[in-house]
Amino acid sequence: MSNLKGMNYKEFAVNHGEKIVLGFVALFVVFAIFTSKWTTEKRTPLELSQKVETAESQVKNSQWPEEQRKEFLKDDDLREKVSQLIDKGIEVTNYQFSHPLSWRLYAKKERAKEVDWMPIEDLVATYGRFIMMTRPLDAAMEEGAEGSDSKETEEAKPDEPEYNPFKKRTNVAGAGMGGPGGSAMAGLTFGNMPNAEADMMAAGGPGGYDPGGYAPPGELGAVPDGSMMEMGMSGGMAGPAREGRGLRFIAVRGVFDLATQQDKLERSLGDAYSMQNMQAGRILEFLDFQLQRQKIVPGANPAAGKWEDVDIETSIEVLKESADFDPEVVNTGITDRVFTMPLPSRIAGFWYKVATHPRVENFTLSQEEIEQELEFNRLVLDQYKKSHAGERVFKEKQKGFSNLQLGMREIRSQFMSDGQPEQMDSVFQGMASSMQQIRPGEELDEKKLIQKLKANVTAAGRLLLFRYFDFDLNPGETYKYRVRLVVRNPNFQRPIEEVVLPAVAEGETRMTPWSNETAAVTAEQDVYYYLQNVRPPRGANGITAQFEVFQWYPKTGTTIHSFLKTAVGDEIGGEQSAELYDVAKEEYDEKATVQFDTQNYLVDAIPSPSIRLEDHPDLNLPRQTRGHLPIDAEAIIVDNLGNLKSSKPPAASETYTYAKNMFDRERQSLAWVKEAAEARASAPTDAFGFGAEESASAEYYGLEGDMMGRPQKGKKSKRKKNPIRVGP
Repeated sequence: MSNLKGMNYKEFAVNHGEKIVLGFVALFVVFAIFTSKWTTEKRTPLELSQKVETAESQVKNSQWPEEQRKEFLKDDDLREKVSQLIDKGIEVTNYQFSHPLSWRLYAKKERAKEVDWMPIEDLVATYGRFIMMTRPLDAAMEEGAEGSDSKETEEAKPDEPEYNPFKKRTNVAGAGMGGPGGSAMAGLTFGNMPNAEADMMAAGGPGGYDPGGYAPPGELGAVPDGSMMEMGMSGGMAGPAREGRGLRFIAVRGVFDLATQQDKLERSLGDAYSMQNMQAGRILEFLDFQLQRQKIVPGANPAAGKWEDVDIETSIEVLKESADFDPEVVNTGITDRVFTMPLPSRIAGFWYKVATHPRVENFTLSQEEIEQELEFNRLVLDQYKKSHAGERVFKEKQKGFSNLQLGMREIRSQFMSDGQPEQMDSVFQGMASSMQQIRPGEELDEKKLIQKLKANVTAAGRLLLFRYFDFDLNPGETYKYRVRLVVRNPNFQRPIEEVVLPAVAEGETRMTPWSNETAAVTAEQDVYYYLQNVRPPRGANGITAQFEVFQWYPKTGTTIHSFLKTAVGDEIGGEQSAELYDVAKEEYDEKATVQFDTQNYLVDAIPSPSIRLEDHPDLNLPRQTRGHLPIDAEAIIVDNLGNLKSSKPPAASETYTYAKNMFDRERQSLAWVKEAAEARASAPTDAFGFGAEESASAEYYGLEGDMMGRPQKGKKSKRKKNPIRVGP
């Protein structure tokens, strides 16, 4: 038995398997032989021969009955057969080859059928806040500011581990410049645009902002006329003359699989499909999108809320209010003018992760690539404007964000496929020259740069990024989103003989399927408050409670914090002195008067109970407690929806640690604002209130100072706005 346990069965089967099989075959043959019944023929050869002869004689002597003969031997009518052959022809189906011996010169046209449309995939949603620049930035760049040295500020990177909405901006991803946004009218052409507006669309105009941080030599910023009106006459210099406000948003992003959709179009459209038509937008044309959201309601069925359309006009108005569009953080080749929302202008922080999608990480741009992308778009647009003068800039039926931005993906694709060699050379040489001026002193491999630019234009296009920022939010509410696209029917009004069914050519538009629903995302509440103590009635005063309040302040986009005394029946709020950081103006006020507004009211409060120790010696309470029992005070609150809830001290609250940590981290991120304000206050000034010339260089321009370098007197800033933006 021990030998059997240690035997290698696989080796035994390999070495002796065929012998075992042959043994079974031999056994089967022996079994068949011995079990078969063998008998001999009992008839003689003579008997067999006689039987054959008898059968032959019967066949020869048999008679065919006349009736059967007439039935099977009818007289054939030769003329009738010939006539049938002439009229009907010979059926050759059974004799045809399954494959032709030679191909036809003109292939048979394939009829078009209904297109199988792809949905937006992997839709995700993220909540956040940011400070948007709202003042026309030509004034902001021409008025004084002061900041810290750019060398001490770390550049943001695409792989930044944490989203910091208050990070100081010092270079290419800075806020854009320009006037308040306005949508252009559909049907506008390059040829009939006013010169100033056309220049801004193509390359930006004087006084505009260059998100790439590049200003032509000899045209750096200087103190503008009338700037003394913005200076403090009591000493020190004023902060940047720009304005901003805080906005809450939910960023909804998804991916459209363009490559798969092209394959489906090719299979569905038959002879009408061609790559040239596809690139020109004559086959796949996005017209609009429909975004819906569902409010999650408390109760047994949270998803009982109805799906309602999101009014995109709210976001469009925000974009028009934005001073400019921030530079795109992904390759232009994966954006679409209809459903990739442009980025509003930020004063602090960087977009990156909340503006991209995990599936397009390979197309996320670094700081250097953002510079190159902006300059390349300007140069391409300048050449495109020259070669397409008089052509329509907008497609009348396109909606979404198409009236706010140019379709740079289509323009670049058309330029690379149809552009003249001399135009392309001009763009690439201009890019090399611009990069040398943006980064003087650095070695530039011009050939490698051109190859990279060409690769970026051609490599993109397999995916498209859907992006929407929903600003119409109620703090504390939870939402889910879904989206579908409106596309032009590529078979619309095709001749009926070219389609499988008449319905294929009916209807000018088609809707893609709904995307997946996002996970539920909550718009964070603006206010957190925590009961500190409750004072019992004293004299004419009733019960009062003191609350520690953290409130997001939309006017500046930062958090304010204070301790508020509230009487029963009063709102937890009102005017109060508190620290205030104004990022837009780079100002810090230790005792600013701000308005706390919780929309919550104190209904009743119970102080922490206490007793006389000598009356209750049996409790054995330590004397240091002074009779205060270890029972927390409690307050009853009614919120803005009429719901009653309790408020307890921080130690008994589940959210206090979160609110306090978030507040502390924000204050750390805003330390540069306080430093800038203190530096201005302590800066020496002349009789007119101007700081020393040494401090009026990069510091004078605050956030943008280190982007422009030291100003030169008598020169005005000449920065260019984001070239994709349409309107002032």
